[in-house]
Amino acid sequence: MRQTVTILLMMALAVFSGGCQQHTLKIFTPDNDNFQYAGRTDRLSDGDVVLIGSASSVTLRFTGDSCKVSLKIGKNGSDYNYVSIAVDSVYLTKMKIASDTATWYHIPVTGKAKEHTVTVYKSTESMIGDIIFGGAEVDNLLLPPTLPEKKIEFIGNSITCGVGIDWKLIPCGSGEYQDQHNSYWAYGPRVARALRTQFMLSSVSGIGIYRTWNMTGPSMPEVYGNRYLNTDSTRRWDFSRFRPDVVSICLGTNDMSEGDTIHARKPFNPEMFVSHYISFVDTIYKYYPDVQIALLNSPILDSTKNAVLMNCLHKVAGHFNEKPVAQSIRVFEFHDIQGHGCAGHPDKDDQAKMADELVPFFRKLLNE
Repeated sequence: MRQTVTILLMMALAVFSGGCQQHTLKIFTPDNDNFQYAGRTDRLSDGDVVLIGSASSVTLRFTGDSCKVSLKIGKNGSDYNYVSIAVDSVYLTKMKIASDTATWYHIPVTGKAKEHTVTVYKSTESMIGDIIFGGAEVDNLLLPPTLPEKKIEFIGNSITCGVGIDWKLIPCGSGEYQDQHNSYWAYGPRVARALRTQFMLSSVSGIGIYRTWNMTGPSMPEVYGNRYLNTDSTRRWDFSRFRPDVVSICLGTNDMSEGDTIHARKPFNPEMFVSHYISFVDTIYKYYPDVQIALLNSPILDSTKNAVLMNCLHKVAGHFNEKPVAQSIRVFEFHDIQGHGCAGHPDKDDQAKMADELVPFFRKLLNE
């Protein structure tokens, strides 16, 4: 009897042990066609992929309940960066990436579904430095999700980047500049998710149409065509990679800034602003001849400065709308938005209000 019980126990343990054996996870390198990249990215000579711009991303769909991704920071830029993680289209967390050596990060995946989708977004902007994706470790990598047909490119400054909006864990005034960045919650990605469109952010903190917040340059027209949104013109952006239906431009806040009291600062020049803006729009038409362009005001200027900016934007739109352009340029004005984030930036809730105002506007443009 005792021998029979022992045999049965051993058989049960064998079945239990066999049932608990985990699948051997496979490593998939960044050149695998099933990885879906979005935004401003770059491929390095070793095959790794750089997430350059705010909210640039990599998406993977896989089987099983385990996922690891290889991430590191580039050797240029700040000592650390951040990524935001979404699992099955639901925001999960923001993670700090502080090593320039490839590190495997485990992404928690729950639920009974046999397949899952993970997207890794760059939370921080291009000027903070690069995040380098070195592949994923999963059970099996599947074809990526089908992409929406419509596309929007959001051009702007720190507001578009999502600077200063994520301040509850690390309060404003503490830590480093990038600690409160979170492009996932900026108005552009919010609008894109609401309207189910592809998107790309081409945005840089402190930048303007003809000057920065405290210096004469570089301006957005000077960096826009460069892959890394800086002054390195040897690495140009390939505009055939993303051809938007709508280009949204939200610039002017920094052109109208009073500066830092250290560098010499001339008063805002409306004529120069309009001239440079017109030239920049001409550049955009060169890359996207039939695109719909929308000019957005700044949500955080006082009423006096906003009136001046709105007058400038209407002059820019009027200049082109008097010509036979493919689609009339539209001007949008935010209302009742205040900056509750760091350094007066819109925070997460303010950005949500901005997106709520913009969604009907962009829905109409996309459907026309």
